[in-house]
Amino acid sequence: MENKRTSAQMARLVTQWRQSGESQASFARRHRIPGWTFWYWCRKLSDEPRSEVADGSAFVPVRVAADPAAPVLEIVLNTGDRLHVSATATAGLVQAVVTALRSRC
Repeated sequence: MENKRTSAQMARLVTQWRQSGESQASFARRHRIPGWTFWYWCRKLSDEPRSEVADGSAFVPVRVAADPAAPVLEIVLNTGDRLHVSATATAGLVQAVVTALRSRC
């Protein structure tokens, strides 16, 4: 097993892998290359960002329009009390409510 490969050797291996149709992990194992090393070289030598995933679907830009009144954080105290915090709540308000819930008789 070779310990160090040149960038030209890795470029040839990445090209061979892309043409092979084999999984990245399988190709790396067969060539006795650590998986993380081969992944690094595949990313480094990529001509463009790859947006496809294994099943052929692609990631697409998504814009999420959140309801400003919907809670964005839920705090569960050890008493079982749940505090839903909205995006507009200040840190001071959250601190005051948690303190009040903890000191309750």
